[in-house]
Amino acid sequence: MTISDAGDGRVITALRGAVATAAQEIAPTRAQHYAVGLDGGRYAVAEEGDALAVAASAELAAEAIAARSRRRALELAALKGWVRLRGGLVDLAGKRLLLVGPPGSGKTVLLLRLALRGGAPQGDESVLLRDGSALAVPAPLLLQEAIDPALPKLAELAPRLPRIGGRAALDPARDLGVEWRLRVAPLEHIVVLDPRPARPGRPGCLPITPAEALTELAVALEAGALARTVLLRELTAAVGGAACHRLRAGEVKAMEDALVALAC
Repeated sequence: MTISDAGDGRVITALRGAVATAAQEIAPTRAQHYAVGLDGGRYAVAEEGDALAVAASAELAAEAIAARSRRRALELAALKGWVRLRGGLVDLAGKRLLLVGPPGSGKTVLLLRLALRGGAPQGDESVLLRDGSALAVPAPLLLQEAIDPALPKLAELAPRLPRIGGRAALDPARDLGVEWRLRVAPLEHIVVLDPRPARPGRPGCLPITPAEALTELAVALEAGALARTVLLRELTAAVGGAACHRLRAGEVKAMEDALVALAC
């Protein structure tokens, strides 16, 4: 992505917070060109010479560019056979864990806690699947307004972070100083985060069948225009090569420990 900013330079500054700094092993295959100008105090954004958006602030113009370029990248990924679903991805002790669950189930908090415990964060928003392997879509991690009290470093950082859609956007490499390198690798564990409270005395991660995991992945799917046979094939390949678990909601430290135990 290249930006020509004929305005006041603030859009490029804002984009530094909206675009992930993660290193990637897949080389870019296409470039997108955007131009920004000031028009009556508003920011006019063009993509490849065509009008894209008129924004009231540099931050909103940057969000429009970031969102558009991400959609373009996802369209290209779909053309190359990648299937997209909503989930979090983290490498822990050399093993890859996929976390899926409804909004608010704790994917971002758990991923950050595992990163601070030595894990390699990949992403918490979207995951691409193909041939049994997974790749996170590069995007900053969007924090909830209520920061986990067990992560005081985040509470200190949050007020200084850039905002995307009103939420603080955290870049693990830039803001936490941890390595953020996206890679294509097979899944070892698929963990369904269940918002229902855990029963007293029950272990953390309970095994589930591949069929149960397949159902949960289908719920998290961003189908797009891909054929159902393609979607089913890729989900089946992901489930077939991984151990599948369900993790009920509970004290976040206990949930974190349950995930660490999977990687031991």
